[in-house]
Amino acid sequence: MSEDNNYNENLDNPGDYNSKSDFSKAEIVRQQVSRVNEVRSKEMREGYYNFDRLGNKVYVPDTRKEFISAIKALRTLLEPEVKRDETYQKEEEKILQEIKKAVETFGINEHNVQGNRIIIGTSKPKYIPSLGEVIPVMKNINKKGICVREEVDYVPGVYNRNHHNYWDFLVECYDKLNSQLSSLIDRAKYFKEEISY
Repeated sequence: MSEDNNYNENLDNPGDYNSKSDFSKAEIVRQQVSRVNEVRSKEMREGYYNFDRLGNKVYVPDTRKEFISAIKALRTLLEPEVKRDETYQKEEEKILQEIKKAVETFGINEHNVQGNRIIIGTSKPKYIPSLGEVIPVMKNINKKGICVREEVDYVPGVYNRNHHNYWDFLVECYDKLNSQLSSLIDRAKYFKEEISY
């Protein structure tokens, strides 16, 4: 058989998929639910920077973000079911409002330097600082325990606690979202109980 004939046969049946293929959305949902459970069953660890044996700065991944990404993937997979389920939509809206408020609670305003002063901006919305973000702060210059002047200093990670508190709070919110997605999956009857002997 020539190469051209093989190519034409593959075009007739690309990927060997047909109307009777083994593709099962329930199976894909099951795999993603297993992934979410696997990630959430582990201790949620903050991301941080460390150094390898050669002195290179390396980032140790944040398992909280991994869990949240797994939930987002499951939510995307269930988009058609979400659109048909008003109960889920109402509960999700409540959770999304909590997440929105978290930015106000844990976020910071932009810090701008003008001369030897720091101006805290309020015209832009608050944001969650990234881990280790360098932010200008005022530093006291002391002589013999007495402050003689203040000057601007750029400090990495001064707002790391805000960063971590925000992501800890998001884990709680996504736990709630995961619970709602589980109820949605149950209502969609993806997983039928099987009796085995």
